[in-house]
Amino acid sequence: MARRDIRSIWLSAYGVGCGAGFLALAGVLLVLDLRSDQARLDGWFSPLFVVVALLAALFSVRSFAEEERTGSLEILTTMPLGRGQLVAGKILGTSGALMIALAITVVCPLMVALVGNPDPGPILTGYVGLVLAGVAFASVGVAVSAATGSFLVAASGSSAILLALWFGGVLARGLSGRLQTVLAYLSPYSHVTGFLRGTLAVADVVYFLSLAVVGVLATRLVLEARR
Repeated sequence: MARRDIRSIWLSAYGVGCGAGFLALAGVLLVLDLRSDQARLDGWFSPLFVVVALLAALFSVRSFAEEERTGSLEILTTMPLGRGQLVAGKILGTSGALMIALAITVVCPLMVALVGNPDPGPILTGYVGLVLAGVAFASVGVAVSAATGSFLVAASGSSAILLALWFGGVLARGLSGRLQTVLAYLSPYSHVTGFLRGTLAVADVVYFLSLAVVGVLATRLVLEARR
């Protein structure tokens, strides 16, 4: 099922268009980052997390919302698959499509390496962070997609949730007390700094894995409620 979804995304005009837009935006961000004349890419990776969240929202609508719109969701739910297998296949499919897009962006740091000497540590951890975030964002997007048969509602709902989580961390910087602590922890924004600096903090890895698990559980609950 995961292979089927990856093919359906990347062999469709929709998927190719989204992927091309993502890669074009990654190129623009690289050019803007290199205007500082420094061979470092933390300024490129940081906004790329937000772009990955948007791409995850766009790709995830193909998991359930598009299946329901085309009438093929009923066929899927009657296949000899457990509910957990169905959810896992859909999330792996969306995540796999995202990983292909991320793999293509490797050309960006390779180009920088041709003209400079960037530190490979932050580049490696930056991609580790993008992979973890991509899986987490895809899980959330699939959960939203399972809750609606509307392509537009699924895409806008996933984008709204992920962007609200992200900018909640930005808002938390101006707050104090328990609210600041809660918003900061719940936001991906607060968990990407280590990846940008070349470090892998257990708390940051656990955060993205936990967000992915929440997405999996939410998807299963939504599917059970819609039976």
